[in-house]
Amino acid sequence: MNTYWQKSALTVGLGWVLSTCAWSQRTLTPEEAVEAALKNSRALKASSLVIKQNEQLIRSTRAVPNPELTFDSPTGVFYTLGVQQSFRLPTVYHQQAQLQQAYVGLAQKDQKITENELKFRVKWTYLNAQFGQSYLRQLQSQDSAYAQIAIAAKRSFEVGTIDKLALVFAETQAAELRNQVAMASQEVILQKNQLGILMGNALAPEVAVLPLDKIPLLMDTLGDVDSAPLVEMAKQMEVVGQKVVGVEKSSRLPSFVVGYYNQGTPETRMGLRLRAGVSIPLWWGQYKSRIEAAQTAQEVAHERTESQKQLVSLDLQMAQNEATKFKTSLAYYQSVALPQANTIIETARRFFENGQTDYINFLRTTNDAYTIKLRYIETQRSYFQSILTIQHLTGNL
Repeated sequence: MNTYWQKSALTVGLGWVLSTCAWSQRTLTPEEAVEAALKNSRALKASSLVIKQNEQLIRSTRAVPNPELTFDSPTGVFYTLGVQQSFRLPTVYHQQAQLQQAYVGLAQKDQKITENELKFRVKWTYLNAQFGQSYLRQLQSQDSAYAQIAIAAKRSFEVGTIDKLALVFAETQAAELRNQVAMASQEVILQKNQLGILMGNALAPEVAVLPLDKIPLLMDTLGDVDSAPLVEMAKQMEVVGQKVVGVEKSSRLPSFVVGYYNQGTPETRMGLRLRAGVSIPLWWGQYKSRIEAAQTAQEVAHERTESQKQLVSLDLQMAQNEATKFKTSLAYYQSVALPQANTIIETARRFFENGQTDYINFLRTTNDAYTIKLRYIETQRSYFQSILTIQHLTGNL
């Protein structure tokens, strides 16, 4: 029996490991990465529990005090049982229930912010991994060319066709490229590892190859500021403040007491054993101060909402300006800089092969052209990040 369970556990464990490895080697789309992160997020699970907790508290808003049981001797001759129950007007319970419903809405808005932040972080990390791969491939292509140049320079130096300066320069350029490739490789590994952690997986996933010739359209408008998650959260705080005012106002209403209390002899009629009372709110000052404080808190929440709208509008405008700036720069790279860089590389290679230029001039010329290609990739990354920022601020991820 023990052998059976051991084999079963081993089979399940191996299946999990193999499926995890296969999943980590399969190329994931950004949407799949986000879905996995949302599914395994402890922060979102905590947010769901907070919502559940606040929903569970709704019933408690209609709770009445426990009945009071008494056992005393009102006449000094015998003992008798008594019971009394106090309760508030239905308006009070209704206001309390509405306040708790507002807290449920507040927890839901908080969950939306948590989900929006997680989506943004996953997509940001995924995007960095994609561009890291593109950046690495570009460096590797340059590194391959420079490594061949360094080998050729060493041979030329050995036969005496170039001097020591040209050899050292060629080897230095090749070594610098190897160093950049190593750093870029580590950066890609780091981004993929972070993506795996966000997805709840210990293994780094593979990300899709980014088509560098495709650029998403720029949003024509900044989006609706009122629908931004942070603004919605602030507006919900206003709703909570409004319901608190309603609860404080209802606290001025009287409460009632009914009960059974026999103060006579055992022969006393039932009607004379019942009691009823009312709690009269005479101390208006304390109620007034609490109501005014709740109204002030509501005004504070309103001002914070307006402040949040202003901050989101500023951030949106900044992100929109950044996206416009980088889109203009990308148009320049695609129409002017990249074709010129390709022409420079091809011309420099042809001149070098025909002996019309030396190692130093060839490496300097091509290095400038390769730098243009790298800047183009960096500009694309900045543009995509600006788009992500706009979507994050408006809650459209």
